[in-house]
Amino acid sequence: MYKHIYVPVDNSEYSNRAMEMALALGEAFGAKLTGCHVYAARLHDYRFKQMEYTLPEEYKDEQELERQRKIHDSLITMGLQLISESYLDVMARKAAAKGLFFEPKLIDGKHYKVLVEDVRNSNYDLVVMGAVGMGAVRD
Repeated sequence: MYKHIYVPVDNSEYSNRAMEMALALGEAFGAKLTGCHVYAARLHDYRFKQMEYTLPEEYKDEQELERQRKIHDSLITMGLQLISESYLDVMARKAAAKGLFFEPKLIDGKHYKVLVEDVRNSNYDLVVMGAVGMGAVRD
């Protein structure tokens, strides 16, 4: 019935339940699983730029600011990717233990917008996701 199941993961209780359900369904139907985690590196970049005026004078020189921006961007991107990979590694191990094919996806952007876009542009048969996650949105 289901050949390709999509699961957004964020290590929240609801996400972990969705992951377990997707694994059970994947096992029952022999389906391929895709786990996706969305992180917002650009948001951190935007916030860093908003706080630049609070830096000590020696860091307000444009060349120094540009150097600091590059350092910040690199650290944030690497850090968020490591966290995202750790969330997906859990699902990868569980899928492997059940003999299921697993494809991890890491995407930078606003979580709910990126998830909807990814689902629209892909051929998933089923999306299994928690109702509330780490970045719960009330709108």
